[in-house]
Amino acid sequence: MRTFPTDPRLTAARLVVLTLVADGELANREIEAIDRFHIAELLGVPRDTLVQAIADHCGGLLASQATPGAVRVLDLEQTERLLDSITDPALQKLVCRAMLVLAKADGRITLSEQTLLRHALTRWGLTLESVSVD
Repeated sequence: MRTFPTDPRLTAARLVVLTLVADGELANREIEAIDRFHIAELLGVPRDTLVQAIADHCGGLLASQATPGAVRVLDLEQTERLLDSITDPALQKLVCRAMLVLAKADGRITLSEQTLLRHALTRWGLTLESVSVD
């Protein structure tokens, strides 16, 4: 069983990373959006920490593949544990906003990104309207 960070800000960073890779592709526009929208700063983590979380997560995905060439990108059980560990409503809203911005950054929101975002919104009792950014 994987262990998760106990610092809610690091957990928030992990959820952002899940959003970045949910569609199985890490697009340049998504990485650029991290800086453009100051995602790391808003989450309260150093940019290097967020970048390292991306690298660690991608490395973990590759290392855990059961079948060569087949990677399970989204694990709902793992996601639920991450979501449940963030109890601060302000941080929950901020994480959902970051997830939405990053999901839209490459010009499309895929079904897997929608599923992840919808799951977070439902789990935390939020609406899309309450986290939408103009």
